[in-house]
Amino acid sequence: MTLQLIPASAIAAGTYQTFTDATLADLVATAGDSEPAEATFEFRLDFAQVDNRITLVDLQVLLVINMPEWPNAQRRPDPEKNEWQRFLRALRVHEDGHIDIFRRESATTYQRLLAATPATINAVLARERRRIQGLSDQYDTRTGHGTKQQTPHGTTVITVP
Repeated sequence: MTLQLIPASAIAAGTYQTFTDATLADLVATAGDSEPAEATFEFRLDFAQVDNRITLVDLQVLLVINMPEWPNAQRRPDPEKNEWQRFLRALRVHEDGHIDIFRRESATTYQRLLAATPATINAVLARERRRIQGLSDQYDTRTGHGTKQQTPHGTTVITVP
């Protein structure tokens, strides 16, 4: 019986969206209130049963972070580049907060799956997926998707220099 978080340590970010705007001001106008990044989790479950009893539960939890890219940042003046980098660091702290929830709650999910029956295990997994997503959504509400969250790098609000 195993619970496996993948990856087990730091998550290399993929790309959520690429901004093609010429300036940071243009990027802010284009992005508006859209979500610039995402953190997600996916369950992969395998189990064995004997006589209507769960005898083995293997749960993999796949963790993903996707962040925005702005290739034009390198061609912009230092104040814009610096603000973009600051924003990315604050955004990463916010997305890592989602990952912390997914990691922490996966142990509870695993224990609940161990207590399930073959007839209920898929329903338990679906309920757990909704529960954890609900906690993640509450985190976004509480932090304003990072706009109200003070990190060592400030909030996820971009200030155009």
